[in-house]
Amino acid sequence: MKGAREHVDEGLMGMGYDPPMGINAESLIAAWDEGHWEFTLAFEGLSDEDLWKRAHPSLLSVGELAGHVAYTEALLVSDGVLRSPLNDKKFAYYSDQIGEPVVLDLTVAQVLDEVKKIHEAAKVRVEQVEDYDEKVPYRNDWTWGMCLQYRVFHVAYHCGQAYSVRHLMGHTPTDN
Repeated sequence: MKGAREHVDEGLMGMGYDPPMGINAESLIAAWDEGHWEFTLAFEGLSDEDLWKRAHPSLLSVGELAGHVAYTEALLVSDGVLRSPLNDKKFAYYSDQIGEPVVLDLTVAQVLDEVKKIHEAAKVRVEQVEDYDEKVPYRNDWTWGMCLQYRVFHVAYHCGQAYSVRHLMGHTPTDN
């Protein structure tokens, strides 16, 4: 049986994913922004001390989840030279970081600023795309349209994880 990593490496097409024809980029970008706004709520009331704390050894911290979201969005920036402590391969995938917890010398406010900076840069790049059926530069099996659609899901998925981590730590986060 294949794990999630092998399925991701195969690409969405290998999993039988059939992307919709003709995307509405404006609506997807708006939904992507909405997901990022919701993600910021998961940080409200979070202490700097708890940012990099894992609620369980097999769960990533809220800081690690933010790093993962930021790193994967930084891949969209065409020059690949977006400077940020969160633009680091150690945030690439769960299996890459679960055995070695990542703790950076960043506060909650600094992490949120970095996530926002990377999201805005990625969004600028996506808004420049003229053909959403064109392949993204970092994966030969994804089009810009597929990538944008996945970004919306991706940030929402990890937002839910961040809320769950907060709950497991005994916190009562905003709006959840």
